Amino acid sequence: MEPALRDEPPATLASRSSLILRAANLLPLAGAVFWGWELSMIMLLYWAESAVIGFFNLLKMIVVNKRESLVTGPFFIVHFGGFMAVHFMFIYSFFIEGPATDSATPESLCEVTSLFLAIWPALLALFVSHGYSFFHNFLGRQEYVGRTIKKQMSEPYSRIIFMHLVIIFGGGLSMMLGDSTIVLMGVIVVKTIVDLRAHLKQHQAGDG
Repeated sequence: MEPALRDEPPATLASRSSLILRAANLLPLAGAVFWGWELSMIMLLYWAESAVIGFFNLLKMIVVNKRESLVTGPFFIVHFGGFMAVHFMFIYSFFIEGPATDSATPESLCEVTSLFLAIWPALLALFVSHGYSFFHNFLGRQEYVGRTIKKQMSEPYSRIIFMHLVIIFGGGLSMMLGDSTIVLMGVIVVKTIVDLRAHLKQHQAGDG
């Protein structure tokens, strides 16, 4: 197997995957500014993006070690799925239905579905962004060379946890100020910066 292209310059703000990432993050910003997207929609979008990150990380685990992923893959699905479930309940309770809601109802489930239908173009753009990075950087740049299954399995957690701490802090501030569009725009911008920095650090061995 050829070694990864580690001698090339690191990923930059002008790299294709960085440009695609920024373009994907323009959609929720446009949604907040021009289409009246509310805080609940942005929170649900970024929760769904975490699922996209988990999906591509599972593919990376399979690429790193197909045999070991037969055991670690299901473990990752259960563990990451539990993380996603707890995170969703938090978002649902505080940003969609509100803390006073006791339990989910058919009406609230319909509301979540309608939110997903409204944000699907932005979610698709984020899926394309992460998919491009997977194929161009991880496979094309052979970033899987030298990876261990343990390291790959844990990779998405630090990025997602830090990203969502920023989002939740900004979301709470937005709630206190009455769902201010300006604060919501700030959350999106800060999230994009955090996401971009994590992207550049993760792909520092390639220029894509």
